[in-house]
Amino acid sequence: MIYLVAKAAVGLVLPAKLRDLSRENVLITGGGRGIGRQLAREFAERGARKIVLWGRTEKCLKETTEEIRQMGTECHYFICDVGNREEVYQTAKAVREKTTKAFLPRMLELQNGHIVCLNSVLALSAIPGAIDYCTSKASAFAFMESLTLGLLDCPGVSATTVLPFHTSTEMFQGMRVRFPNLFPPLKPETVARRTVEAVQLNQALLLLPWTMHALIILKSILPQAALEEIYKFSGTYTCMNTFKGRT
Repeated sequence: MIYLVAKAAVGLVLPAKLRDLSRENVLITGGGRGIGRQLAREFAERGARKIVLWGRTEKCLKETTEEIRQMGTECHYFICDVGNREEVYQTAKAVREKTTKAFLPRMLELQNGHIVCLNSVLALSAIPGAIDYCTSKASAFAFMESLTLGLLDCPGVSATTVLPFHTSTEMFQGMRVRFPNLFPPLKPETVARRTVEAVQLNQALLLLPWTMHALIILKSILPQAALEEIYKFSGTYTCMNTFKGRT
């Protein structure tokens, strides 16, 4: 354990070798807009062999696909609502035929693959006014944590969970924090860049920005009454009052 802690500490100081993506096929759900589109750009810039986009809006998917192709990377898109199980399986079959890749079972068979879950810091620290969202994110975090542990004995296949703070995308239009200069929203480009780097470094968990680590530590040691005062002071309890969402 001491060795692993020391190794992690050294990794913070010395740059690690990044994984080569030139032979990798990348599937991005929600790839038509927001962070998904930025991820497609980032993977293309870093040399991914092929990018496949899933999403519900064909116009956005088509625009992103054309942009990635202009960057010199092969790119395809499929209209798919990942909330519809039957549609997911039907699209997975089409993608498999297009890329000769399946998903986890095929990754395990080939001993090569990486699963990324773009989650939210709200999975670990919920806020009022977003019960359904926070619940789904907490569930996704538990799923990925279990999956990541389950893959420890599976050579060549890994997983990364990304927990970003409020990001300036259409999804969170209208959300306001009390001190925007102290806690500015993340740029989609930043989230995408750090996510791809985490994949290349085989990093299991990524909190953005780094100050979110302090939030998690405080939540684990402070009494509930103290946490409530922090939430009130920071405007966490009222940040969703002006929320509009994607229009």
